[in-house]
Amino acid sequence: MSGFGYPADEADPSVCYRHPDRQSWVLCQRCGRTICPECQIQAPVGVQCPECVREAGGSVRWTPTSIPGGKARSGGSSQRRQPAWMRRLGTMLRPDGNAPVLSWGIIGAAIVLWIVGLVTSGGIGFGIPFTFLAAIPGLEYQIWRLVTGLIVYPGLWVSGLSVGLGTIFWLLNAPGFERQVGRGRFLAIVLSATVLSNSVLLLTGNLGYGIFAALFGIFGAYLVAMWSYPAARNQILIMLLINGAINLAIGGTVGIISMVVGVLAGGGAEYLLRWFDENRPRASKRTPYLVVFGAVAAVAIIAILVGSLS
Repeated sequence: MSGFGYPADEADPSVCYRHPDRQSWVLCQRCGRTICPECQIQAPVGVQCPECVREAGGSVRWTPTSIPGGKARSGGSSQRRQPAWMRRLGTMLRPDGNAPVLSWGIIGAAIVLWIVGLVTSGGIGFGIPFTFLAAIPGLEYQIWRLVTGLIVYPGLWVSGLSVGLGTIFWLLNAPGFERQVGRGRFLAIVLSATVLSNSVLLLTGNLGYGIFAALFGIFGAYLVAMWSYPAARNQILIMLLINGAINLAIGGTVGIISMVVGVLAGGGAEYLLRWFDENRPRASKRTPYLVVFGAVAAVAIIAILVGSLS
């Protein structure tokens, strides 16, 4: 990909070039070098490193993404009057904050709904959450299921293995990815992988549920970002193979569809977003997201129409 401006053998591409002890997958949009959250500066055309910002004549204010809002904490009396838990919650929920609240919220909802499913099904059925939220053939017109399938599993004891493994790999990858790319980009990639996967599953007559499609969407986005760097690329491919084998053993055909479609959707969304960052820097920030969601919506509409006519 263009924009990745230094040879892969000069430094380990999986670590920050200014802090070699810090691993990161975020690249400077101008020079292509890896930068950790402390070195990430939000510029109008994407995240840049401090050196590129200085070369640009200091026209971009240094606002490290690791500091919510890029502002020092105020010692004002209003903050001192607030309990510590309220200040922490407020920091987490700020739109420009750095806490991975989406990652935590998604996996937390999935675990809670699985437990509710166990209780309502006696451990031998689908359970109430799955019945109303999973992507189920014949119910394609209930379009919310294409999204809500992300956070539900069958209310079966055997589903605990899938929930447990999915939770482990999600917590190992999703929070860090959300911190690095931001909540908007994270949500676009996760939703693209989820909706496309569930749409294809419905078209093939299968149930759509669980976080694995979204997880593989994150892997696909990482793969696109690091494709020009063989060492990092090989690490991601090995991770994909390991998770793919697990997903195949647990989910069979459904697992393979979730993996393949998730990787393609996440990688495709990341490629489009990066292409706009590099080639259309003056375009509206909403434009690339509209393109991504437009493509996803087209496939979802096909799945809904096919299901309604069958």
